Amino acid sequence: MAKRVLLFLLHLAAIAAISWFLAMGTTGHQLQWGSATTILIGIIFGLLVTFFISVAMARLSQLSDCVSIELNKLRRIHHLARAFSRSENQIPWFDLVREAIESYLHAFEVIPFSRYDDTNEMFRRITQQLYGFDKIISKKGELLFAELMTISGQATEARQRIHALRTERMSVWSWGVALSIGALLIGISLISYADDTVSRYIAASVVAVVLLLLDYVYLSDTMQIVDNKRFTERYVANIERMGFWPEEKM
Repeated sequence: MAKRVLLFLLHLAAIAAISWFLAMGTTGHQLQWGSATTILIGIIFGLLVTFFISVAMARLSQLSDCVSIELNKLRRIHHLARAFSRSENQIPWFDLVREAIESYLHAFEVIPFSRYDDTNEMFRRITQQLYGFDKIISKKGELLFAELMTISGQATEARQRIHALRTERMSVWSWGVALSIGALLIGISLISYADDTVSRYIAASVVAVVLLLLDYVYLSDTMQIVDNKRFTERYVANIERMGFWPEEKM
């Protein structure tokens, strides 16, 4: 949390310095059309930024949902694999599955969610153990294994979706539109104010707001606003939610 607050303060200080420098370094002209134009472009810019931020927030919500799905499917895999191994008398196989699941979740104790893709190989160990079984002797075992394969596929799909959501970005065209309108708003604000201190403060404030909003759009788009610690803790906490029996604890 302290790191995030410090980062915010650094961004705020840099934006304030840039805004004041631009306001003090330009010569204002009290243009009759300046205020009306600034308001119009400001409204357009605000709507555009709101849309981009809402898209980023929707992506963050989907990311949280996909994490929940993956963790839920891992618990289901554990329960189904345990039931399947007992019906097929394959306890040693289940021990390998359990160990792979628990090792994967424990990995998040040292690997933060921001490095999610570093856990690909550990997750692959789980699916390899599942797909490696091919000796089913009972009808119940067939049904349980079929369900196990379905749940495993859903967990894999959730991971693929998590990867896509974490790497998805705004298009170059979207950034071009946002930056162009933002630059236009800043430019008109700087040249249309009256050449006095109060007007300079107002112009600097407009510039600061535009830069802050663009900065937030960037942080949202690159998922830097994600609370990686909270997501990491969800994986670690899932270990206790697995419902391991005492003899299954590593």
